[in-house]
Amino acid sequence: MKRAVGMLLVGFVTLAGIAAVGRVAAPRLSTVETSCPGGKTPSSDVLMCEDFEDPAFDDRWNIGSHFETWPAAQFVLCSNGNFGFKSGCAAWSNQLIFDNAWGFWGYDARRAFPPQPEFYVRWYQYISDPYVWGALEDKAVMVHDSADTITTYVATSRNQLPVEQNSGPGVPFVANYQDFDWPETGGQYTRVNRFQNQGSNITLQPGTWYLFEWYLKLNTPGVSDGVTKLWIDDASQSIAAQTLRLHHSDMRWLRTRDAGRQFSVFRLTVYHNGCDRPVNTCPPNGPSTLNQSHRWDQIVISKTPIGPMQQPPIPGVPTRLRIIG
Repeated sequence: MKRAVGMLLVGFVTLAGIAAVGRVAAPRLSTVETSCPGGKTPSSDVLMCEDFEDPAFDDRWNIGSHFETWPAAQFVLCSNGNFGFKSGCAAWSNQLIFDNAWGFWGYDARRAFPPQPEFYVRWYQYISDPYVWGALEDKAVMVHDSADTITTYVATSRNQLPVEQNSGPGVPFVANYQDFDWPETGGQYTRVNRFQNQGSNITLQPGTWYLFEWYLKLNTPGVSDGVTKLWIDDASQSIAAQTLRLHHSDMRWLRTRDAGRQFSVFRLTVYHNGCDRPVNTCPPNGPSTLNQSHRWDQIVISKTPIGPMQQPPIPGVPTRLRIIG
């Protein structure tokens, strides 16, 4: 039985107008990147690959949804050969349902990978058009340990204007909810949210695919010496060189008592947060379901830098048709 997840995250949205979607069962060699298992030159550094092109995705992912509203089988959809990034299929956020507090979410999907203290994550992400950003933030991609003790995520939006000039609607950032002012820091600071700081901020636009690559290096337990980097580029055009948007080298996920913990779970989440501010648009003052979405595709986790897709996927031939709506 797939796990139902509790409150924190993850939304996904239905795409209006889709009446039928096909599950693609393409030959794996036609879609697998060269360095991934099954590719032409698989690398021992690669820890996980996911392109969502085969029908066995629900065996690899632990999929739940808000109030178990949405079936796990529709966490991945395929349509017209291009629902994914240059491919037939992608995971998506489905419709976001009010959480009876201050936000909206739908699906929550997790997949384990070998525990790591340092690694890169690369994925392609699409923002639906239209998309209305949460008044506070919209979570997107999360990693944590198997016990949910250490957690960090990349969000597609965080609005702390005018206090934080590197924030705003559609402005990505990295969050680390372990980096609080615990006694062992000597009262130095609380640095939960880390914003773009490279002088080339990006604001995400609806209707666009983006290439994300995220580097994480865990800190020495109790010491603020961990590292996070985030590259983001518009994937609707050729990417000659990735653009570094964020780099912080004073991260602290591990307190002294957390020695030995490592990241080992990858999680796809949209949590649309802030309907209670500045004007309350939470139900009954607003809709209980939001019809907007994110999509994710071509995920790779590796011990070494990954970069743009090494080989464009070739759409497979639909072998199964599922009707929805």
